[in-house]
Amino acid sequence: MIDCGPLMTGLDYDNDHIIEICCVLTDKDLNIIEDKGFESVIHYPKDTMDKMGAWCVKQHGESGLTEKVIKSTNTLAEVEEKLFKYLSEHIGRSNRGVLAGNSVHIDRIFLTKEFPKVINYLHYRQVDVSTIREVGNRHNPELMSKVPEKKHNHTARDDILESIDELRWYYKNYLIAPRELPSDTKLQKN
Repeated sequence: MIDCGPLMTGLDYDNDHIIEICCVLTDKDLNIIEDKGFESVIHYPKDTMDKMGAWCVKQHGESGLTEKVIKSTNTLAEVEEKLFKYLSEHIGRSNRGVLAGNSVHIDRIFLTKEFPKVINYLHYRQVDVSTIREVGNRHNPELMSKVPEKKHNHTARDDILESIDELRWYYKNYLIAPRELPSDTKLQKN
């Protein structure tokens, strides 16, 4: 799986931009298969950063990301090409890597807009960790109250590693295979 976490100037995909991206590759058991991963900050001028909403101004300012973005020399096209190269070197063929993360549909929207070469290389399926949480909250709220708290550092790398840890927790505690399969495991048609 590919946990590819972009941080943006906001959530308006018509006007906002990816400013930081990190990618961590895992195997089917969520073991990280390449420790370093891929990480990059994309340059945007100060006037672009000044247009962010209050939450982003505060969060990205306090984390130092705003300053990193302004000082960065990486263009969007350069970062897309580097990420594509990283993925193709580590995954091999296209349509194999599955995008994963929390609210990953938002990531996919921004990646489709700003990293089309990367998104076209990935499989069309995705694993949305926040969907598992929402189902769990409705299905087994008592168990979901035990999900480890997030630190909410809101850096691309920290967000990814938290998503991987959260999905590992679900694998171990919620998405547990039954000891014995029912005799008829197919869905019944009505």
